[in-house]
Amino acid sequence: MNIFLDYKNVNFIKLSLIFFLFIFFSEAVLTQNSSSEIRNGKNVYEISCSVCHQAGLAGAPIFGNSSSWGERKNKTLEELTHSVKNGLRGMPAMGLCMNCTSSELEEAVQYMLDAL
Repeated sequence: MNIFLDYKNVNFIKLSLIFFLFIFFSEAVLTQNSSSEIRNGKNVYEISCSVCHQAGLAGAPIFGNSSSWGERKNKTLEELTHSVKNGLRGMPAMGLCMNCTSSELEEAVQYMLDAL
């Protein structure tokens, strides 16, 4: 059996690709934004979240697409922000915005919710 057709291998390859994209772009992101710089939700979304949430990579709910959010729409801002901080399924902890504050992450989540 071809190893690339195995369900676990396909998911591993997808997650590896996402991880590679984050690592590849993280240097540019980190040099654009110092930890002392205050960012709003839109800035954080565009820099860190849009990589996955524009296209729905790894099952990420698509920005502005209410149906792709499913039951997530019923969660509180605090619950969603907790998932962002700690990671969930294919989403890495902090959305790989390691220099983001809790407030900035919460604003990014609110920005995405406001677009629904």
